[in-house]
Amino acid sequence: MSGADITEIEGFDNLHDPQGIIMELETELASLWNAKEAFISVNGATAAIEAAICAAMRYYPDGRILAASNCHLSVWHGIEMSGCAHRIVNPSAGNLPFPLEICPADIEKTLREDSSIRTVVITSPTYEGVISDTKTLFEITRRYNCTLIVDEAHGSHLGLDDFWGEGSVGDIVIKSTHKTLSSPTQTAVMLKNTDRISTENIRHYIDVFESTSPSYILLSGISEMAELLGKGSSMDDWKKAVLYAENKLKYLTNIRLFSAENKDRSKLILLCDGSRLAGILREQFNIEAEAFWDTHLIAMTGIGDNEETIKRFTDAVRKIDAEHPELITDNSPLGSFEHFPVMSLAEAARIQPETVPVSEAEGQICGEFIYKYPPGVPVLMPGEMITEKALTVLLQEKHQEIRILRSQNPSGQDNQQS
Repeated sequence: MSGADITEIEGFDNLHDPQGIIMELETELASLWNAKEAFISVNGATAAIEAAICAAMRYYPDGRILAASNCHLSVWHGIEMSGCAHRIVNPSAGNLPFPLEICPADIEKTLREDSSIRTVVITSPTYEGVISDTKTLFEITRRYNCTLIVDEAHGSHLGLDDFWGEGSVGDIVIKSTHKTLSSPTQTAVMLKNTDRISTENIRHYIDVFESTSPSYILLSGISEMAELLGKGSSMDDWKKAVLYAENKLKYLTNIRLFSAENKDRSKLILLCDGSRLAGILREQFNIEAEAFWDTHLIAMTGIGDNEETIKRFTDAVRKIDAEHPELITDNSPLGSFEHFPVMSLAEAARIQPETVPVSEAEGQICGEFIYKYPPGVPVLMPGEMITEKALTVLLQEKHQEIRILRSQNPSGQDNQQS
C-alpha cells in the first residue's frame, strides 16, 4: 500500500483545486446520484456537513439555523463554527423506542414563525433507517427562501437503484460512502443539487475543514467504489441478501423486525431486549451488532453482503428467538426530550466552564456536549438549560460530574426552542 500513498505530484491532481483526475472522479460521482456537482471528503461526512453549514450561512451572520434534535454531533459543531444561533425541531414520535421522520408541518410552522431562519438541517435516513419526505421539505424551504441540507450519511446507497428507493432531495446532500458502500472509512461525498450555495463558498469551507494532505489511498478507494457502482450488477447479491433476511425474520415470536414504508431496507432493526440479544450474538455466534439498547438492536448490511453472510445472521437470530422468550419487550415509545438553548453554541464555546456534581446541575447552563456514540446525537449541548428530565438521564447513565457555564448569555439574545 505504501506505493499508493503519494501526494500532489504531476498528473495526480489536487483535491483542493481539482482540475484533472480528481475533477473527473467528482464528475462521475455527481452523475451516479444525478447531482449538479459532487465534492469528495477524506475527512468523512463530518467535514462535509460542517463545510455545508458554514457555506450556507456565510452571508447570514444574524440568521438562524433550524436543526432536527436527532442530528449528529457534526451538525452542532458546524452550527457552532458558523457563529449563528439555532432553533430545534423534534422528529415525529410513535409507538417505537427511537425517533421517526421529520414532519413537514412542523418545519413550515417554525419557518412561518421565524423569518430569521436561513438554513434547515435534517438527518434522513435516521440511524434506525427512518426516511423523511425530503421532497416536501425541500418545497417548503424553497417557499421560505431557506437552504435545505440533508445529512444522508447512512443512506449512501439511496438513489442508486429502484430497490433502495430515491435519495434525499435537498440543496446539499451528504453521503458517508463507507457506511454501506465500498469506499474506505473516512470517505464521503457532498452532493450539490441546486445553485443556492455557490461552488466557490463550498470549496472555501471544504478547504477549511479538510486536510491539506489528503490520503491518495482514500481517494483511490472512492475511485474504485465509483467504478464498482458503474457495473449494473454490483448490488445484486446485496439485494438478494436483504430480501432473504426480510423473509426469514418476518415471523419471529419474541423478537420483532421493524418494517415501514419509509424505512431504509438495508438496516435490520430488531425490536426486543437489544442489549441481551447483542450479548448472545457475540458470545455464542461471534456476530457483532452495529448498535443495541434495551429496546432494540441495529444490524447493518452493506454492498459486501450476500445470502451466505446474511444466512449466518438470520439463522442465529431465529435460534435465539425460539430459545429466549425473555427478549420480548413492550416496545415502550421514546419519551419526548426537549432542548432549551439560552445562548448560541458559539457564545457558549467562549465561556470558561466549571465542573460541578451532577446533583447540583439542575437549572444551570450546560457547558459541554453530552451524547452517546453511536450514533453521536447529543442529549445536552453547551448553552442549554439543564432540566430535571435531563438530570434524570444523566443520573441513569451514572454521570458524576458535569461542566456548566455560570455566565449568562453575553449578547442577551435568547435562542428559541421550537
